[in-house]
Amino acid sequence: MKKGINIFVFLLIAVFSFSYKYIFLFVADGMGLPHLQIARMYKQSLINSDLNVFNLPYFSIIETSSLNGVTDSAAAITAILSGEKTYNNRINKSSSGTTLSPITYELKERGYKIGVISTNTLVDATPAGAYAFVDERTSRNEIVKYLLESNFDLFIGGGKAYFNQQEAEKHGYIYSDTLKKGPYTEKELIALYYGNFPFLTDNESRVPLSDTLSYAINKFGNENFFILIEGGRIDHAAHAHDTFSLIKEIIDFDDSIKIALDFLKQYPDDTLIIVTSDHATGGLTLGDGFLSLNKIRDYGFSYEKFVDILNSTDNYEVFSNKLNLSIDLKDYFYISKNSSKTLTYQSDVVKFYYDHLNTQAGINWSSFGHTIDYVPLFSNIACDVYFINNNEIFSIFEIF
Repeated sequence: MKKGINIFVFLLIAVFSFSYKYIFLFVADGMGLPHLQIARMYKQSLINSDLNVFNLPYFSIIETSSLNGVTDSAAAITAILSGEKTYNNRINKSSSGTTLSPITYELKERGYKIGVISTNTLVDATPAGAYAFVDERTSRNEIVKYLLESNFDLFIGGGKAYFNQQEAEKHGYIYSDTLKKGPYTEKELIALYYGNFPFLTDNESRVPLSDTLSYAINKFGNENFFILIEGGRIDHAAHAHDTFSLIKEIIDFDDSIKIALDFLKQYPDDTLIIVTSDHATGGLTLGDGFLSLNKIRDYGFSYEKFVDILNSTDNYEVFSNKLNLSIDLKDYFYISKNSSKTLTYQSDVVKFYYDHLNTQAGINWSSFGHTIDYVPLFSNIACDVYFINNNEIFSIFEIF
């Protein structure tokens, strides 16, 4: 009799532990509440439409700390997918160094198709959180090895520099650098760009995140799936205080949410959509007694292109003409060029330029790093908890 009860309990767990056939996890890397708010205000004011994420009916606040305090993306995605807080730089490694198991592997064992999508390289911390186990997030070669050995069904992102076709095919993957072929029934590794996706500010024809998600859904069909979708370049724009690029990246990320919402209409009882962030970046505040959205403009380049051109010439006139600058940065240009420091978004000329643009709009950034601010969580499924620790997300939604 006792054995029969145990079997019955096991069957109940098997049936109800994973009650969603289709799971979408959207992670907007570096997006806090003000980041989301400025993107929404911009789209409402200048494009005359709202963000898709606000069509999800339920909202909670996520606490993001790691064991270091302010988290990085590695510790954050470990907490989200493995359910345990850890130290920064670690991916699926506990505070004591033991290996943690992200939910992706358990879902894979239960027959789910697993997809990982990112606008960063596929070996960056957030996508790696789905499949890798390393003490240091910079262990790229080791992370590549885990990716190829994961047996997951689909990878789409940047990072062509880390892969080669022969090695991918040896592990059973069809390797490609385009979405124009396929989808195939076999496992696929699609590296669309050499490094990260370019910013939309620099390349409007960049592959939209929505196209990558549509590809994944078409590939998986009606089979159970879990798809991680990361808007990774949001964080990079926030680090550099590049407000316009930030907004463009959030809107692109949000456009991919519409793909999931359209899918939800077909399978409302079987689909879980979670939209959240791993942490906030930059210490963004909106308004300095005023906020002028019409001052947030597209000048035709991101901070990344700005820094690339800064590194490519020692002549200010050449630099200014290439960027078609409307303000005089000559003094800051030569201060930066004559410095012994590597030229980055924290160089004087870059800081002054973006401070100038942001001040005109009434926007303030207080940090070049991550912050411990709360971040949003949107979902299509109600939960009774409105303040959630980041390592509790999937237990609250009854995935763990």
